[in-house]
Amino acid sequence: MVKSNTDSIMHVKYDTNPNFTNPITSNKIQHANNSTDYTAVVKLDKLKANTQYYYQVWFSHPDNKSNIVSQPSIKGLFRTAPDSTHQKNIISFVVGGDLGGQKYCERFGLGYPIFSIIRDLAPDFFISNGDKIYADGDCSAKGPVSVTGWHNIAGNISGVSAKNVNWTDINQVRNIFNKHWEYNRSDKSIQGLLSNTSLYSQADDHEVINNYGNWSYWSDLTKNRTGFINLVNSGIQTFFDFSPIDKNNTNPHQIYLHFNWGKDMDLFILDARSHRDRNDLSQNFSSANKTPFGKEQLQWLERGLLKSNSTWKIVSDDDPIFIPVGCQNDGSHSPLGCDGWATDGNTTLNFANERNQFLKFLDDHNIKNVIFITTDVHYPANIISNQDFNKDGHKLTLYELVSGPLTAGPTDKPGRLDPTVNDTYLYKEGKLFNFGYYKIQKNIKDGKAHFISEIRGIDDLTRPESYLDLTPQ
Repeated sequence: MVKSNTDSIMHVKYDTNPNFTNPITSNKIQHANNSTDYTAVVKLDKLKANTQYYYQVWFSHPDNKSNIVSQPSIKGLFRTAPDSTHQKNIISFVVGGDLGGQKYCERFGLGYPIFSIIRDLAPDFFISNGDKIYADGDCSAKGPVSVTGWHNIAGNISGVSAKNVNWTDINQVRNIFNKHWEYNRSDKSIQGLLSNTSLYSQADDHEVINNYGNWSYWSDLTKNRTGFINLVNSGIQTFFDFSPIDKNNTNPHQIYLHFNWGKDMDLFILDARSHRDRNDLSQNFSSANKTPFGKEQLQWLERGLLKSNSTWKIVSDDDPIFIPVGCQNDGSHSPLGCDGWATDGNTTLNFANERNQFLKFLDDHNIKNVIFITTDVHYPANIISNQDFNKDGHKLTLYELVSGPLTAGPTDKPGRLDPTVNDTYLYKEGKLFNFGYYKIQKNIKDGKAHFISEIRGIDDLTRPESYLDLTPQ
């Protein structure tokens, strides 16, 4: 995804040689115009597996290809994944989420420096796990209320939840979403990372509004506020405009995707927003089949895990499955319900039954080496679940690795885990900007592909207690 500043046509050429001695030029015409906030996306076909490519992007006038409207052209590189028969000695990737929330925005004179740290690690890819913008917040120059000396580059952007925003006015709503994306993407550190690192883009809630779903209304408090469906559609469309995602022709808004990274890794990226039942609906409404993912997506995930021959099955979820989120009332006596698969044990407004059915599925089929990675709760943690979900005498071991926030309001004190399952913190830490740095690496001693996990802070140092070295079962 690249952005122009006027009506234009985007051009892309790419080569395995940095000097472009034998370049391939895409012949796909992609227009950048006002309807997409002058962004454009081109799909590059017939790429070689496990290969580093260099690319160049430029824009021309819609009626004259020789009339260049962007100088200089944009250059960068990316690496393709190995094919399913190849075993890569090291696969490295970074997971991060939660950017610019609670007025922790682009800091004056610094921007978002954490992205320069990620770039210097040169990971094979970056999973932007969700909350890439906080469309329902703002970035005033003053910065966070409780932090002395933090001053933002002023965004001068309204939050979409503000009372003066007319949700029925699509132009106003789209403009707010566009401005939030433009603000974050204007950061030079982000641009430096994305120009040279493959990106998997995942959406959570703040790309639209806090704890939302594809519903007819947001919550009991806003039942009479019209235009909510416009808000959802506009937010998701803007997410696609600013994300390198190949649209599914039969399901244009499909965000859940699968990628293979050779013999040792399958990656499943979930969408916990587009297909969910209402958070404030009791789980007992229909034989306990309340779902945040939808039946079709969950069956897709189960089929993919069942047939995967990769050593490690990595599931990127935008909400934790063992940490309760949003289960309590909002302070106005309006029950919102749990926002993820976990429950706090005190409400029937949760999705935990489906979570337990899924874990039983993994146990029934003895699917090993499944790791969930997520963000959302604004603190890093390593969690292990060890439980016999199908009562056959053999326990299922499952890990959930949590990171974040990149730069948003950090949680002071990590919360307690779901009390209805056997889950345990191996590590947790508050008051920290951070990201997850993960590697699948062949171990010299046993010859197996180990999964190595660590949390790194803004100082680029590994948090010692966060380090995990997992041997495949």
